[in-house]
Amino acid sequence: MSILRVMTYAMNGSSVFDVESAAQLIKTQRPELVFLQHLPDYLLESLAKETGMTAYATQGTNGFLSRHRLSALQSICLGGEGHCLRADLDLSGKRLHLFNIQLAADPTQRSQQIAKLFTEGLLGASLPCAVLIAGDFSFPLWGSGQWLLRRRLKMVRHPIWGANYPAAFPLWPRDRFYLRGPIRSLAGQVVKSPDLHGISSHLPVIATLELTDTRVYLKVPEVSDRRMRPATG
Repeated sequence: MSILRVMTYAMNGSSVFDVESAAQLIKTQRPELVFLQHLPDYLLESLAKETGMTAYATQGTNGFLSRHRLSALQSICLGGEGHCLRADLDLSGKRLHLFNIQLAADPTQRSQQIAKLFTEGLLGASLPCAVLIAGDFSFPLWGSGQWLLRRRLKMVRHPIWGANYPAAFPLWPRDRFYLRGPIRSLAGQVVKSPDLHGISSHLPVIATLELTDTRVYLKVPEVSDRRMRPATG
């Protein structure tokens, strides 16, 4: 089995004074891969140094922290304040395509950004391996492109509601995980603590995922012993 513990965390409102607290949170939760959004310029490298993880980013305000090697990084502007950071991860011989998403709060912009996300160069392409999409999808209101996410992707239902915004009194599940292909969710939670309210306006979300076997096995019918005869020379 290929098990992966992941976190998504929108660092909206974070400052240099929050590095130590955010790093301690990550070390306590022990994710192998962290999707980060709304990153100030200095924060990603500082978190990498404090957690012992490797930072991955190109341009924009999205980044990864990972204990596994990532490859094929690509930053895509979705328009307006929308960003997508792509990467690939190989885990126990299985390829996982990663999409780190940050969408705008404006419903019209968000609808256009989700439509672009499903174009041929991104999620509109036929990807044979497992796909993990995570990040800040803004408010989960019907319309604004949200139906397209639910129609074409599997939303991780751990926890069932998963409200993580605003941090002080969570009402909305803004930060989510979506899956496609041979991957499934085993568990998940919103990390809640009064100590987190000052770090970001979002609470972090954790999920435990399993990459499943993509091989197809041929079932051979059993042969009765009575029909078997010794070979003659």
